[in-house]
Amino acid sequence: MAGVAVFPPGLQDLILLTHVYVNQKYNSLFQTYCSYDVCGADGVLLYRAMEQQECCGPRIDVRIQNIQGQQVLSLHMPANFCSWETTLQVMDASGHLLGLIDQNWSFSALSFNIINPLNQICLKVKGPGWGEGFMSDQVYQILSADKSFLVGQITRVWRGLGQEMFSGEDKFVVQFTPDLEVSMKAVLVSCTLLIDLLEHHRRRRSQ
Repeated sequence: MAGVAVFPPGLQDLILLTHVYVNQKYNSLFQTYCSYDVCGADGVLLYRAMEQQECCGPRIDVRIQNIQGQQVLSLHMPANFCSWETTLQVMDASGHLLGLIDQNWSFSALSFNIINPLNQICLKVKGPGWGEGFMSDQVYQILSADKSFLVGQITRVWRGLGQEMFSGEDKFVVQFTPDLEVSMKAVLVSCTLLIDLLEHHRRRRSQ
């Protein structure tokens, strides 16, 4: 019907939200993959994300489901030996591309370009600089494409020295303007998962 907005299937819960919580979860001591709960501002569970691990599979492969168990998003990055690709694809339940997250190489800060399906940079995510966020919250600024104004931020919450040393359950808060497109909200939640997954992959390689 004319005048009625169409949203990617399963993402209606993001329409009115201005922030969500992303909490890493471990269901057992022997769990080697990453899993996450995505909750609304009131703490109500909205989605569950689970990393898929396959021999010779993609470098990053994550499935996101709603609380009914229906897949709403898939995140995919090719394996290291296949290419030098550093771009994460974010697709909806129907397999349509919602956006790309392209990692920028920098010695001072981890940053990303958020790219729409038309291959246009629409947002930039700039991580904390060298030494910032030490024993405190780590803030990733979400900026407009020209960096002229702040759209939101992704915050990795500092949980205290004890929990940081002995617990791997990272916690994030994702904030964005309420009028941001639902698909871009979903891509920013995906960017939050990417930030955490890149860190965990780095730890695995160093073990």
